[in-house]
Amino acid sequence: MEQFSSTNAKQQFGRLMRAAAAGPVAIQRHGAVQAIVAAPAFFQPAARPQDVAAGRRLARLNQQLTDQQRLIRHQRIALDLLTLPAKDRRAMVANARAVVQRWRDERLCSPDYIERWSHILDLSPAEMAQRLSSDADGWGPALRQNSPWVGVRV
Repeated sequence: MEQFSSTNAKQQFGRLMRAAAAGPVAIQRHGAVQAIVAAPAFFQPAARPQDVAAGRRLARLNQQLTDQQRLIRHQRIALDLLTLPAKDRRAMVANARAVVQRWRDERLCSPDYIERWSHILDLSPAEMAQRLSSDADGWGPALRQNSPWVGVRV
């Protein structure tokens, strides 16, 4: 899905309209999706075989938005890991480790997630921050869906 900042959406409205004709477009303000712009055809009822396709498109769109919101949240956590005083950073990481330990003790999560998060939480703050906002290993969206960063204000 194409994305525009709110400023660019204003300044490049014609481009935004052309992009919306091809599919929904996300408009972000302060790093969070604030609006979705789509052409009317995207919402109009379709013939039966197309109803399923439209439902799938909408489900994919919803999943993309959810994944993007999770990524933004973890990017903010990564910034905290890089900028907070060491004492606060250690407390954040200790809380995340406690969550992973609870997953392990109570078998609340797949061992794959437990192992991967344990490894990430053992990295330096800079490396940890990079991993939180990266999809390089193909596990980014899945790990952000099962995140130990509960109770962290962003």
